[in-house]
Amino acid sequence: MEVKMWIDSVVPDDILLRQGKYVQTCAHLEKMLWYILFDANGYDTANDEDVHAALSQRKVTTKLMKGLRDAIGAGKVAFPSRVTAILNEVERDIDNRHMAVHGAWVTRPDGTLTCEYFKNFGSNKKPEWRAYSAPISAEQIDGALVAADRLLGEAIKTWTAIRNQRGASRATATGSK
Repeated sequence: MEVKMWIDSVVPDDILLRQGKYVQTCAHLEKMLWYILFDANGYDTANDEDVHAALSQRKVTTKLMKGLRDAIGAGKVAFPSRVTAILNEVERDIDNRHMAVHGAWVTRPDGTLTCEYFKNFGSNKKPEWRAYSAPISAEQIDGALVAADRLLGEAIKTWTAIRNQRGASRATATGSK
């Protein structure tokens, strides 16, 4: 049974589906970045105590990225150029992520889709919060979704390479093949 909701009157189902896919793709991308940071800090993602210790210091996305950049600078991240490329792209697209998650989407009477949200046009030290509204086309949404999916694929490949490298290092250290 399908439940009719108020949001159905202002945003078409196909847009909600795309938005949901985008948000979840970004969530999985962030999870992969967390795993890379866990590894850089010597945490084992298979160890519940390590994961708890790492997540008890949970950071927002910008601090997660800073933590990764700091770890790269300290030489703690395997495949640093790959991780840096991912971080650079995440930073370039951060406003899209904020709009997708925090924005109020609405279809205007003329058929255009708009996202309205509050945006800081200043800095953290001197914030300048204002209402912001941007028209969004289905093509822009699809482009953002494809880009996020590609970036998630890169993050998964990088995390897999890191895990494989760590596994090979452990096997060499223990004399296994």
